[in-house]
Amino acid sequence: MEVAKRNILVVDDEEPIRKVLKTHLTKAGYSVVQSSGGKGIFEVLEDTQFELLICDIKMPEVDGVDILRYTKEHLDTPVIMLTGLTDTAVAVDVMKKGAFDYVMKPVKKEDLLGTIQKALDYRDLLLRNRQLELENMEYQRSLEAKVEERTGELRLKAKELESAYGAMKSMSIQFVNVLAETIEAKDHYTRGHCNRMRYLCVELGRLAGLGAEQLELLEYASLLHDLGKVSVNELILNKQGPLTESECARVRKHPVIAEKILVDIPLMGGVASIVVAHHENFDGSGYPRGLSGIDIPVEARIIAVADLYDAMSSDRPYRDGLAREVVLEEMERVAGTQLDPGLVRLFIDNKIYSFVKN
Repeated sequence: MEVAKRNILVVDDEEPIRKVLKTHLTKAGYSVVQSSGGKGIFEVLEDTQFELLICDIKMPEVDGVDILRYTKEHLDTPVIMLTGLTDTAVAVDVMKKGAFDYVMKPVKKEDLLGTIQKALDYRDLLLRNRQLELENMEYQRSLEAKVEERTGELRLKAKELESAYGAMKSMSIQFVNVLAETIEAKDHYTRGHCNRMRYLCVELGRLAGLGAEQLELLEYASLLHDLGKVSVNELILNKQGPLTESECARVRKHPVIAEKILVDIPLMGGVASIVVAHHENFDGSGYPRGLSGIDIPVEARIIAVADLYDAMSSDRPYRDGLAREVVLEEMERVAGTQLDPGLVRLFIDNKIYSFVKN
């Protein structure tokens, strides 16, 4: 029996790009419908049967972001955005507005097909999860009359739901890792910093007695603590000499910018409240809000300890990484002013740093 082809709608005002995309997708076994966009695009969206939308961001008559918004409001379809822009902030913005992912022009066939497969898998997962939820509701309505008969089936459905939820959590961490890679791509001196932070923070969090949910938030926040730096010019991030007052002010905005990016993303509100506070000092002299002591979320205080250790231990544009002994002495010196002294003691006494290679 022949398997039905997956239908993809391609919207781009440039005909050559549409032709290239159709060629790639047709050869890969997909069924492709093309549109140049324009004022009639919303009728096309309503009248066309498709499982995935690939849409350009910048188009003359109707902007791709408006098409994305309409699709998210009216259709149950993942959207991949096309952009020729090099500003990663634009890509982060469309993902915040609901895009599954984005692909840079000129399109690389392997990247495109890989992203499409992930988007279709995600769509299938959501549809299956919804189907399971509807089935579960139906079972609940008839539970009183059929409780003994249905017990076994309900248990099986619960396992399927648990498996689907696990798969969605796995995709969430993949999404966070993509954002972390985007951060590090702007500053090659911090390559590997996010993953080292992830290990140091989670280990310190366990020692500090954080529960499973707090550790999960801490893990995401440790990977995304520098997300706001996507808005900082690379020349500033990689500057060899000291920063000017104006440049320092730009860098100090990154916790608030990260908070604005994350706060409206589903399941990321708690992460946003941690990330925005990771430069607050224990004595209240930090930024952006001058919090102090236990008013600073414990997860943010943990990130501050790990961040200071990794930053001083790693090479920077203006200096080489410092010896461990020097770093630990500095951590003890600022315990109680910049850092939470109890967390510094836990970090040093348990030698959390000893298993991380810079």
